[in-house]
Amino acid sequence: MKLRKKSKLFQQKFWLFLVIILLIVAPIFINVGLMVTDYYYQKTGNALTAVGLSNENWLEFWKDYISIAIAFFGIYLVWDSSNKDRKKQYNRELAEQYLHTVSQEENVLVEVSQCFNTGIIVRSLLIFGNTTVQESRLVLQNARDKIDEAHIKFELLTNLSDDFQKCLNCKYNPCIDKKIMKDIRDIFYDIEKHYINMLNLGEEYCEKIASGQRNLEMLDIQEKLVYKLKQQILQLQDNYTPSEIYNLKQQLIGEEKQLKKLNEAKLSGDMLKEMVEPIHKEIDYISKDVRPKFNRYCKAYIDIKKKHAMELRMNGTINYTTIEKAHCENI
Repeated sequence: MKLRKKSKLFQQKFWLFLVIILLIVAPIFINVGLMVTDYYYQKTGNALTAVGLSNENWLEFWKDYISIAIAFFGIYLVWDSSNKDRKKQYNRELAEQYLHTVSQEENVLVEVSQCFNTGIIVRSLLIFGNTTVQESRLVLQNARDKIDEAHIKFELLTNLSDDFQKCLNCKYNPCIDKKIMKDIRDIFYDIEKHYINMLNLGEEYCEKIASGQRNLEMLDIQEKLVYKLKQQILQLQDNYTPSEIYNLKQQLIGEEKQLKKLNEAKLSGDMLKEMVEPIHKEIDYISKDVRPKFNRYCKAYIDIKKKHAMELRMNGTINYTTIEKAHCENI
């Protein structure tokens, strides 16, 4: 595109230069031609052109010729000025359209980054605080829905999910644009994978907490049942037959075994810590490492595209920069 533009500009300048040369040379050729015809007339008596042109005729000729030349240059200057204005207007509209796309991408990237919110996940998993298991599950499901929506927007409303094969034949390959685009794409899919894994671990954690809470409810019921059986045996052993007392004691033994199992199934502090540890690992990786990196690369990408919009406004073309040159310029 840039080469075609340069070639077209060269052709325009070439034809303008040629016309100017012709306007300058034409009077010389006319005068030389008339001198030759006059000389031929003097020698042979044959008139090849008008004879006896007076000073008035020559002045009239130069008046008309100069008027035509001045009119030509005036028309050219008006056309050139109008053409430049049209070109500036076209570049301005092209830059505004490009910048609108950049703004749309920027909004999507900000929204995507905000979806990877680990703080709300941490608060939602404080089951023994003011948050219930059901509320925590709702937070996790909302977070999953937002990530699914962000994934769709990322792939549909940005240019970052392409396979980038279109750049293979580009003479600027590899360019800094392509490298940053590929990095953002890879970082996004990496952070998305870890975020979804964190949500899955959180849901498993909620399920275990819910199971533990159900176990505590059953444990409370079982403790009351065992206590009731013991009281019943103490109070009624004088009024019951030995076989009936034996059956009550056997029932008590069975209920005590069940109570022991429920006690063994209780979630201890160590067990809770062990369940939460992999979730915190994912949270730390996302919040301290990959999400800040994602934000940095997105900012660099948007800054480059805004620079391209300015380039379009100035000269109608985008100046792609190679990776090597970008490193030299500390981009």
